[in-house]
Amino acid sequence: MTQKVDTLFINAIVLTMDEKLNQYDPGAVAVKGNSIVAVGKEEDIKKEYSAKEIIDCNKKVLMPGLINAHTHVPMTLLRGLADDLRLDVWLMGYMLPVEREFVKPDFVRLGTSIACAEQIRSGVTTFNDMYYFEDDVAQATADAGMRAVCGQTVIKFPVPDAGAYEDSLAMARTFIQKWKGHELIVPAVAPHAPYSTTPEILMCHCIFTFQKLHLKWKTCVMNKVCLLCLMLKSKVY
Repeated sequence: MTQKVDTLFINAIVLTMDEKLNQYDPGAVAVKGNSIVAVGKEEDIKKEYSAKEIIDCNKKVLMPGLINAHTHVPMTLLRGLADDLRLDVWLMGYMLPVEREFVKPDFVRLGTSIACAEQIRSGVTTFNDMYYFEDDVAQATADAGMRAVCGQTVIKFPVPDAGAYEDSLAMARTFIQKWKGHELIVPAVAPHAPYSTTPEILMCHCIFTFQKLHLKWKTCVMNKVCLLCLMLKSKVY
């Protein structure tokens, strides 16, 4: 007697991406609820599982979703604004002034929804984000059914959702408390970068994240920030 599952994906070229990089052709995947129950050769899966819904993949590749490791998803609405410039010119001369003027919660939700649609169409199921009004990013992402690490930006400049560093850190705390434990969203603190924060702000983030909230934190240049935090902690700078 076969085990009942919700959906069987059959007649697929299954790329497991497991430790042995196993592939099954023809392969099948059994799904129950939001969990993958079994993956393997089609004939073996059919012997063990049955489902009301059977999807014939027609020899297409079936593989784990891709992960976009660096995003600012609402910025889909800012494409083409300024290209081929030095970072400081692009950021300080164009992006930050435009964002202060136009970025609001509805802007963020719309830009995130567009980005989610584009990523889903491209096979991306999870992304790692950092922007302003990250609560709205998280909500639009969850509504789309995607997974994301959502980092609330903290920066030393006045930005669209905070007039000062202290305001952005308080906003991050509220955001994290709201979303911690969500099935799709992992909330995070996101100091913008070493050049847009200060050593004191970064150290405060370390304490805030690891001692009080036990969460992950991130920046656009994570390796440099981790090194800087170690230097601050050991006072070798």
